[in-house]
Amino acid sequence: MAYIETLKRGKKNYYYLTKNIRISQNKWKKVRIYLGDKKPSDKEINKLAGKIEKKAAKEGLANSKFLYLKSDDAETLQDLKESYNEWLRHIPKSLQKKLDDDFLIRFTYNSNAIEGNRLTLRQTALILKDKVIPSGVRAQDYNEAINGKECLDYLKSYKGELNNTLLEKINGILTKNTGVIYSGRIRFFDVRIDGSKHIPPKYQEVKKHLLNLMKWYSANKNKMHPFELAAIIHGKIAWIHPFEDGNGRTARAIMNFILMKKGYPMFFIPVEKIEKYYKALDIFDKNEYRGYVFRMLKLIIDQVRSYGHNKPKR
Repeated sequence: MAYIETLKRGKKNYYYLTKNIRISQNKWKKVRIYLGDKKPSDKEINKLAGKIEKKAAKEGLANSKFLYLKSDDAETLQDLKESYNEWLRHIPKSLQKKLDDDFLIRFTYNSNAIEGNRLTLRQTALILKDKVIPSGVRAQDYNEAINGKECLDYLKSYKGELNNTLLEKINGILTKNTGVIYSGRIRFFDVRIDGSKHIPPKYQEVKKHLLNLMKWYSANKNKMHPFELAAIIHGKIAWIHPFEDGNGRTARAIMNFILMKKGYPMFFIPVEKIEKYYKALDIFDKNEYRGYVFRMLKLIIDQVRSYGHNKPKR
């Protein structure tokens, strides 16, 4: 997918139609077509889409294969990342703050709602933005909303790597004051997941699985596409179910942490798509990672496209 890139020289803006081509495991090359100093319309851009494909082919560039992502999907994600970050550089800080606040509200609402939190989106906004406690709200639901904000704030400030200490910290934040007895502590008892065929590992095996998870992460963090990495880590945490409660919320938060570290936009799983989300996790449990990554991408790709930056249609 191609997108519009704006380069500023002096006081003038110059526009390019840009396409990212993956030429090695961790290297991308930009192919550009100069469009002039007047921003083109979507119709004009679409007419040029074929030209940039031809230019890429003429230069002998081709997408190499990822482990689980289709080449076209990887290209789309790279374009969205670049155009999103380009867009952020040209909007006021005040608007960036509003966007961050809006994402925080929507992420917290959706991630909690998936787990049965009764707050509406509006009630979540009242709590997190307006500091108002809506009447009739359960203490647990309120605390889960507050915890969601604290979790994202912590992850944004955290400069370290993924490890067990971070997992325990995030789970501790997310389950604080919610009735969880062993909040932020690796479980030492067996658990079951209501409504799921998956039976989490016995408690005696949890630390072994977490050790293997961290070894896998260290071996793959610079090899896999960031979305593949984030999605697989999410699936592994959900499969291990290392805590008494809050495992799904922890997995979704860590998934976004990995994307954030790689410069990708964060996202939330919409509660309206909960059945498709659970289906993706069922597929992960069968070790069908390609199908799982594909389904996770489809859950969020339209959301990432809607973040406000202008992107031409293919």
